[in-house]
Amino acid sequence: MNDETDSRLHYRSDLVQNMTSLLNIWHSPRFQRDIVTERHRSLSTLEVRLVWTLGSLGPSRPSELSAALDVTATSLSKAIAKLDAAGIVTREPSPHDRRSHTLHLSAEGRRAAQELYDVGDAMVTEIFADWNERDVLQLSALIARFVAESDAYARRIHREDPA
Repeated sequence: MNDETDSRLHYRSDLVQNMTSLLNIWHSPRFQRDIVTERHRSLSTLEVRLVWTLGSLGPSRPSELSAALDVTATSLSKAIAKLDAAGIVTREPSPHDRRSHTLHLSAEGRRAAQELYDVGDAMVTEIFADWNERDVLQLSALIARFVAESDAYARRIHREDPA
């Protein structure tokens, strides 16, 4: 099949194509559901992402979490209510604004978040089982460099959302 009759579009860069494929795998709701331990199967994909993000960012306001997760306030509010009822998150009033609150992981939430991090560590350990240590360290260093450069690029192109 020649390029003119192939209806699929492709990146010219194999690197971009491979990274996009990896992101598609890792962000797939099915993949995220499949790697979550049996203990957390009752949590939705958003709830898992919320627990993971609170573990990563620390205590956060709902508006910060909505932006970080790129979800609507309504969707986030429902997820927070479920996690609060399950004792996974707690809400603490903001000392600066009585209408606002900060979300924290409870002790149970911290255990749940750590389990999610452990699942990720186990996944990567399994994926790299046949790799030599030097290759893993080199890949890790290159990815860290790529992340730093990507973050700098994202900051350069960022435009504030119109009010």
